[in-house]
Amino acid sequence: MDPVIKAVIVEDEQKNIDILGNILEKYCEGVQLVGSATSVEEAEALLEEVQPDVLFLDIEMPPHKGFELLEKIEKPTFDVIFITAYEEYALKAIKFSALDYLLKPIKVAEVKDALDKVRERRAKNILSTAPTSYLKDYLKTSGSGLSKIVIPVNDGYNIIDMKDIVYCEALDSYTKIKLTNGTHHVVSKSLKEYEEMLEDKGFYRVHKSYLINVDHIVKIIKGVGAAVIMSDKQNIPISNRKKNEFFDYLRAIMNI
Repeated sequence: MDPVIKAVIVEDEQKNIDILGNILEKYCEGVQLVGSATSVEEAEALLEEVQPDVLFLDIEMPPHKGFELLEKIEKPTFDVIFITAYEEYALKAIKFSALDYLLKPIKVAEVKDALDKVRERRAKNILSTAPTSYLKDYLKTSGSGLSKIVIPVNDGYNIIDMKDIVYCEALDSYTKIKLTNGTHHVVSKSLKEYEEMLEDKGFYRVHKSYLINVDHIVKIIKGVGAAVIMSDKQNIPISNRKKNEFFDYLRAIMNI
């Protein structure tokens, strides 16, 4: 039997603490809520006292942000699941950083899914706190300044420069990320999620199964069987539905 997961909720609104606490109690077997706090200062003392396994942390806690709490803890021993109202900019930042998150209003299935990931990481002795510096840096920029994404791997996280991604390929609900050095990573996120992250970073979804880095196109094949040849010599088809739109996009950024 899996050990009980001790949870702490840090949220500036008590009603949101009550909602998530109720979900944990009623629907999340093997999870015990051991404390909650409504401010960064209160939370710091609580975390030191109860030593939780997982922290549910609100990103926006005026006048503070959630990761200010993490900066106060020298060596966190807990996983972090961020809580946020749907705000595209913050959500993209969380995805870039490979961190777990819950969107308000919080749904039972999403809480259970996030906790399953916590159990999986803890079984491999991996904590989700490692990429938080990338989240902080991204939120400090205008949204175009961050050039790296965080990829979870078996023994931790790899930091990948976006310019080194040749293309992303859909593998059912997973995504294969092909790199310039010939290696690849298979990640448990859908291609749609990577499209949302990278579409304003020079990447284009040319086919339901492929998201390409336009900088790595070395040849464009037009007409019937339209395709692009990438820098790794991979021939990637352009879907008929995307063809005209994609060529219009290329004309806007290249002299073709």
